[in-house]
Amino acid sequence: MPLIFHLQKEEYELAAWKIDEDHSFFESRLQLSEEEKKFLQNIKALNKRLQWLASRHLIRVLLKTDLFIDSNYKQRGKPELLSHKKEISISHTDDVCAVIMSENKKVGIDIEPEYRDVTVIAHKYISEAEKLNREFTNEQNLFIWCAKEALFKLYAKGEVSFQNDLFVQLPELKTEGTAQTEIRKPDMNCTVTLQYNYLEDGYLLCWCCL
Repeated sequence: MPLIFHLQKEEYELAAWKIDEDHSFFESRLQLSEEEKKFLQNIKALNKRLQWLASRHLIRVLLKTDLFIDSNYKQRGKPELLSHKKEISISHTDDVCAVIMSENKKVGIDIEPEYRDVTVIAHKYISEAEKLNREFTNEQNLFIWCAKEALFKLYAKGEVSFQNDLFVQLPELKTEGTAQTEIRKPDMNCTVTLQYNYLEDGYLLCWCCL
């Protein structure tokens, strides 16, 4: 089983899946609605289609079921499970996907390949207050990007300035740990303890629960 990370806590459960399988593996194990089939057909890039299928399969793994799962996307692109009363967040990139779900907490997750170079766009999402006149490495820039993506998904209402509405206090980066972050929106002004893990397969995983 290509689970490369799995964590179960009282408030949430999450997992990351290395996509080693082809389309037929997932299609034979999923029961898709007509709406989902149409949505899948509209995904032209084969790798994106495979990521979508893998993430739906991972949802079923976490729910421990082979039955049909009714899911949908709300406005702003937030996924929701219609057949299960759980909050959910999904992320996928390259050949990996990640899912986090909770019974009663808002959740957000993001996974990024460590090789991704975000240096040229860092000024668009990192504020001067976060930099404190420091020059960040690409590893630090990528961490802040991944953390803010997870916060953005937790907020799940769109219309967010990554530079002005989301704040990340950069920690000393280790294999795993936490970071203090903030969402600064009128309808959600709060501190969020974000967790992260550098997976052995070369991916950074960030998630949060509130």
